[in-house]
Amino acid sequence: MENTTVFNVLSAPYSIIFHIAMFFTLNEYRFPRKKAALLTALLNAPVLALTIVMYLILGSEKGGQLAIFFYIIPQLFVSFYLSLYRDFRVISAYFFVSGIFVFIIQISNLIDYYSSLDDFIVMFVLRIVLFPAALILMIKFLSKPYRRLNAVIAKNQWIFACISVMYTLLLLIVFNFPTTLSKRPGDITAFIIVFFMMILSNVYYMRTLLSQYDFFTEQQLNRNLEHEMEIMQKNIRHAEEENRNMAIYRHDLRHILNTLHSMIKEGSYLEAETFIEENISTIAGDETTVWCKNRILNAMFNAYFSDARDNRIKVSAEIDIKDISDEEATAFSLIISNAIENAIHAELKLPEEKRIIRVRAIESPQLMFSVSNPYTGEVIFDENGLPVSKEEGHGIGISSMTAYCHKHNAAYDFKTEDGWFFVRVFKR
Repeated sequence: MENTTVFNVLSAPYSIIFHIAMFFTLNEYRFPRKKAALLTALLNAPVLALTIVMYLILGSEKGGQLAIFFYIIPQLFVSFYLSLYRDFRVISAYFFVSGIFVFIIQISNLIDYYSSLDDFIVMFVLRIVLFPAALILMIKFLSKPYRRLNAVIAKNQWIFACISVMYTLLLLIVFNFPTTLSKRPGDITAFIIVFFMMILSNVYYMRTLLSQYDFFTEQQLNRNLEHEMEIMQKNIRHAEEENRNMAIYRHDLRHILNTLHSMIKEGSYLEAETFIEENISTIAGDETTVWCKNRILNAMFNAYFSDARDNRIKVSAEIDIKDISDEEATAFSLIISNAIENAIHAELKLPEEKRIIRVRAIESPQLMFSVSNPYTGEVIFDENGLPVSKEEGHGIGISSMTAYCHKHNAAYDFKTEDGWFFVRVFKR
């Protein structure tokens, strides 16, 4: 067994901690982020302890050869258990990070071997610098678009998973078998070729990833526009229906008044009273609820509350909005309708007797709305406090709400409590 010093003993757990941290920045978890971090630490502690013991017993050369069995594979099982996506997405992220991890391990070993210093000081210093640098770059440039893309695109991830697995295993094999690369100087060229192939493949991977992300963002914006057009069309249809009803009412009112005038003139007061009661009953039965003075918001509330009732969902609404511009009402109606539409979809999973949506919208002391509804199943939130959908292509409504908040200096709040889901958006 090779000599062991404090530097190569410490470098193993130090490197593994950063490997776990890099994967944590890319992966999406089944649990809230804080709980996922705690479970990651607890479940990886035995794997980390086993790795340290193996390196102390076997040395870094033999330990590196067997690391795939006592570290990489066990840690992959831990990742599968914690991950929200249990498919090629978790494999792709895990082995992509593992490729970076293996390369830093190997290149620091190689540089240390050919340096003039002993006791693995060079290796340890290189890892102290390279692992944090890799983590910072990953957090700054990759983590958010990568997780966002994984939330909406599951197809073709096996291609990236295969690339990541292939290069990770290839780097492990080239460096460690039959002995470490430092003892096979003639194979350093092969190692460098594999390294550059990995870099080129990962550059292509990143470009493809980012182009897909840009494509999805554009697609998402188009869906938002389509959704907004649907809302506007509903508003227009509802306004047209109100105009037709008003025209009919004005036409009928003339005849009603003429008939009533004749009855009163002839002294038929009892018949006139009965006639008035019948017409009041008819008008009340056809009445459209006026939720607020703004015609755009009022039409939106009537359209979506009608959809809810058509699906046998009770609606409890408190609307107190009097003075708001049409421009602001259009933007505000889009996000409220998204929240109500999401609530309707959630309520359809419940028995009819439990279906209810509560809506509140006010303009004073600040423009605000809240939508709440009971739900079934599990609601998962990301590190930004946004609910994460497990269904591919969902989450457009949430994106619209967050986009509105960024544009109009508003704040959002999503939470669950006692079996209810709450969403609130308010202008600061």
